Amino acid sequence: METLNLRQSNLNILYVNSSSFPIAKASSVQIMQMCEAFASLGNSVKLVSLQPNNKPLSTTKIQKYYGVSSNFTIQQLSRKKLPRKFDLFQIQAIRNNRLNTHICYSRGRDIIAPTIGLQMGMHAIIEVHGKPLSLKEKMLLKLIQSHRRGMLVTISDALRKLYINELNFSDKNIIVATGGVDINKFDPYITIHDARQKLNMEEGTWIIYTGGLYRGRGLDFLFKAVTNLDIKVMIVGGSNDQQIKEWQYKAKKHNLDNVYFTGYQSPETIPLYLAAANMLIMPYETKVYTANNEETSSWASPLKLYEYMAASRPIIASNIPMIKNTLIDNHNSLLVEPCSATAIRKAIKTLVNNDKLGNHIATNARKDVLKHTWTTRAQHIINNVGKHTL
Repeated sequence: METLNLRQSNLNILYVNSSSFPIAKASSVQIMQMCEAFASLGNSVKLVSLQPNNKPLSTTKIQKYYGVSSNFTIQQLSRKKLPRKFDLFQIQAIRNNRLNTHICYSRGRDIIAPTIGLQMGMHAIIEVHGKPLSLKEKMLLKLIQSHRRGMLVTISDALRKLYINELNFSDKNIIVATGGVDINKFDPYITIHDARQKLNMEEGTWIIYTGGLYRGRGLDFLFKAVTNLDIKVMIVGGSNDQQIKEWQYKAKKHNLDNVYFTGYQSPETIPLYLAAANMLIMPYETKVYTANNEETSSWASPLKLYEYMAASRPIIASNIPMIKNTLIDNHNSLLVEPCSATAIRKAIKTLVNNDKLGNHIATNARKDVLKHTWTTRAQHIINNVGKHTL
């Protein structure tokens, strides 16, 4: 494999991920957006994933579902009914594409592919979104980082510091690339009325939440906050029917008839839901958990944070570490004490009674997010590969 030349206009990037698409997770949106962003920079990008158990969708249908362009290819490998099937998938993915691949890219727990990629002469980049879950994972991450063609990407500066200071990783070949957004998907001029007409929504004052329904999302506190208020709440998300039913039951326990659940919606439709809101909310608790029960409140970089900012609607969010590095109280959001229905209720009333403040923070949020595009993120990552390898 030749030395990586960042001046060449067409790098061959192989993104290996052991998920099946489409899937009701924010991580899948990030993967698709990054593939599109890398390709938009003039690179040839191939995403290799696992076939779903049911009938797989075509590449075109997957890309349409996520609202991304067709500037990259997707290869879906069949599932093997064998032990260590995810490791075997990564081995097959890298071997099938070993010729002329400049960069092997992965994220999360898919560490086998970049490790083998290094052995085959490729550059290897892996995004880490949390702590290693095993000694094996930690050792392979250190191996990738220590190689002259390897690099780790963390999603926040707090996570980078955790790796260096607590997990004893080197401070070399480890960079920060926070979340991003495709700003072009969010029309700042669409009116609330027009968005609601397209979604067949009633008029009124609507608070909208999008995303997972996992522990620590603070929806219980939101439900308490809107009790006896002339406010409608829409929850856009949920990975399965059982999860949604559990939260519907919790809303009924609060005697609320103004909370509506849409279930999971395709990423392509999310901008329209956000545009239909009078205000957007992230009522995180002090501890926030992923679908895998990992606590991430100190270092996460939520996808919806950047989508909310791009939507040009007032944001209410909890004042916790993973939020307050991007959002600033009374500048681009209203930040509230976590786990406090009283604080949420006060912020809601403030925005209902102060359109000028709402417009101010919404406008600033849109301006501030312009530096957080997926293309900017992809270019930042490519530029840092050059710094560490040339």
